[in-house]
Amino acid sequence: MPFLRLVILVPQMCPGHIIGPERFGVSSPKECMGYCRQSQCNCWSWKDDGFCRTGKAEKCTYIASEDDDRWMYGSCNPEQRTPAPVKVAPMPVPGPLVPSPVAAKFVPRPSPAPVSKQGQGEGVMPSTASPTQLASTELKPGAETVLPDTSKADSSVCPVLLITHQRAGYLQRALQSIFEHRVRPETNPVIASQDGDNADVRSVLQKYEATGQLKFLQFSPKTFMPTGYQRLCAHYGWAFSQIFDVLGYEQAIVLEEDLEIASDFFSYFQATLPLLRSDSNLFCVSAWNDNGKPELAQNSTAIYRSDFFPGLGWMLLRSFWSEVKKKWPKEYWDDFLRRTDIRLERQCLRPEVSRTHTFGEKGVSRGQYYKAHLVSNHLNEKPVDWTSMNLSHVATPAAFDAFLTQQVNAAKKFRFDELEKVAQFDQPVAIRYDDKQWKRVAHHFGLMEDDKAGIRRGSYKGVLPFTWHQQPAYLVRDWPMV
Repeated sequence: MPFLRLVILVPQMCPGHIIGPERFGVSSPKECMGYCRQSQCNCWSWKDDGFCRTGKAEKCTYIASEDDDRWMYGSCNPEQRTPAPVKVAPMPVPGPLVPSPVAAKFVPRPSPAPVSKQGQGEGVMPSTASPTQLASTELKPGAETVLPDTSKADSSVCPVLLITHQRAGYLQRALQSIFEHRVRPETNPVIASQDGDNADVRSVLQKYEATGQLKFLQFSPKTFMPTGYQRLCAHYGWAFSQIFDVLGYEQAIVLEEDLEIASDFFSYFQATLPLLRSDSNLFCVSAWNDNGKPELAQNSTAIYRSDFFPGLGWMLLRSFWSEVKKKWPKEYWDDFLRRTDIRLERQCLRPEVSRTHTFGEKGVSRGQYYKAHLVSNHLNEKPVDWTSMNLSHVATPAAFDAFLTQQVNAAKKFRFDELEKVAQFDQPVAIRYDDKQWKRVAHHFGLMEDDKAGIRRGSYKGVLPFTWHQQPAYLVRDWPMV
């Protein structure tokens, strides 16, 4: 049953502000509209977390948070037309996308007239179109723009795809970090993909475009998607189709507008790209360690294979995109990549000390895990020349199995229940635990407790390497302990 909360009436009415009761636990926009029609209301507003407000307003366009696009709203009277949400207004149907290695010339599109069923008292459901059908390939700068001719580009070119929406301040900070640490613009061109037409975001992008530091694409879906997760997932799929299918790049580094990077970020990806290309058992390289708190991550030169997809600054190949694009989900794209039928027992590379840091407390995930884990995940401050490092121990599964087996069995061994008797840790340790103890184990060390598709964050074959009391530590269930 929905929970009802009354809102105190105020004497003045803003054009889009609904004066009336709030309900929680409302399962659909249609149910919210039903409450509206049962009372003396003219407007309803619903969000995908179950919030529903009904009441009176001059315009039926109420949303409670400007940085959240998960709202639907409309008139309680199906004969009364109301304005469509500007952020999600359908766009004209574009021509088909034709993959080509030759960059095309793009011109700005005219502004469309808003069309919506919401004015008829109906919610618009998300599209089932594939990523390449969701929007046009046009750029939207102020004048005609040409993207790099990738038919002439060296196969070592690895663009940075920067996903952005409507957090202009975050975007500015992310771009400053990228340009501060990027040393080879010809190898790592920046292509930003903007969801929607937020003027502040566009202004930031145009400023950098004017100096030749980036190019940008604009994602404009033709249909309304009721949740931010669905829209973000569609944006990712569309952006990948532009980078790989249209522009023909062989690989790309993916960042979001709320990430800043370490000074050796590009060195890290330059050194690991040959490993990703040569090993079919890898599907990504990530700059992020989910358990990257300072007390748990101290070896700045350590790199591991992991069964868990970390995201948050990562690199993929066009071949992997070609494999998954026809299966691309409607939402939760990151969990999709963690599925066993997608991962297919492949791994990602990840560092012990993160080469990215997220400052994005506000966003689609509403700060999930941010205060508990992400804000304290520290950014590497000890630059490493990764191109001079010997990475042979992570080059293949067999090499990493041998490396991890040697490390675990050379360490001093304890059972988890014995730790309280240990006075000090002065050498590497291997700590054996039972699955049923996992939450206690994670809480004891300050690790993230959750798993996805049965895989714990940062782990490989059930082994989780980290630092404890300034010593290498390995949580082990069974393998490879002898």
